Amino acid sequence: MSDLDRQLATAARQQQALITADDLRGAGATGGQRRARVQKGLLEPLAPSVLVVGGAPVTADMKLLAAMLGSRGQVAVSHLAAARRFGIPGYSRAPMEISIERGVRLRRPGVRVHESTDLARCSIFEVAGIPTTEPARTILDLGRYVGASRLLRNAEWCRRAGLLDWADLIATLGAHARRGRAGVRRLRELLAANAHRLEITDAELEILVLALLHEHAVPEPVLHHKVYDGDRFVAEVDFAYPAKKIAIECDGGVHLLEEVRNRDLPRQNDLILLGWLVLRFSRERYFEHPMSIVAEVREALRLR
Repeated sequence: MSDLDRQLATAARQQQALITADDLRGAGATGGQRRARVQKGLLEPLAPSVLVVGGAPVTADMKLLAAMLGSRGQVAVSHLAAARRFGIPGYSRAPMEISIERGVRLRRPGVRVHESTDLARCSIFEVAGIPTTEPARTILDLGRYVGASRLLRNAEWCRRAGLLDWADLIATLGAHARRGRAGVRRLRELLAANAHRLEITDAELEILVLALLHEHAVPEPVLHHKVYDGDRFVAEVDFAYPAKKIAIECDGGVHLLEEVRNRDLPRQNDLILLGWLVLRFSRERYFEHPMSIVAEVREALRLR
């Protein structure tokens, strides 16, 4: 076996018997050497700039990986195809579907390609050697296609399989929420409908409220803003619009404790006396009447 063939065999072992044009160039293959191997049946064209080792059975996973190889930037199996790769029931016949960074042009016959502005905000899992969007991002993306009850079944299956927990879904919602982003509303509603089973932290409640504001295009507040009266530290508030002196506090379960409440009240009075408008939103308020939060923040911004 020549040195060229050894290098190509190494590349093929790492990517399901596939060889790319870049692999050939990296191994020093000339155009003539490539054509000779194709003519002899040692390599067979499979996709643009991708060949398969001659005689290797072509599987659906090979076709999916072939569609991704050679792409510039980040690329991952996503949406319905990602659900199939994780083994979520009901997606065995999912079409080939991938997400790529916005601005990267990629067209593959028979492959649904999504240009994503937020692919970098999720982790990429290697599932049998193929880059795939993480389970929580996959659930978010499934909200583009499936209804509320099926999305809940999918999330519950992933939770039982140890692929994610509620905190992962909350973090994903916070990372991806924006106006018009497919799947965001359905994931938020899924979390809200299951509030009775969620033991969320104060930090997670902050993420949920912030995601709600993002989803409805409310101006971005400053997170964990520190308020001073001259040199005197007054308070650190969860969110703030400092120029308008609006403070937003997200009250989780810890705020029901008497010692925490006794600490919060004087601090809130200090803020009010300094001219701040203080809005407080509880866990129950978020899950039962989320749109009232959006309305009150918008009204506060209008009044100020």
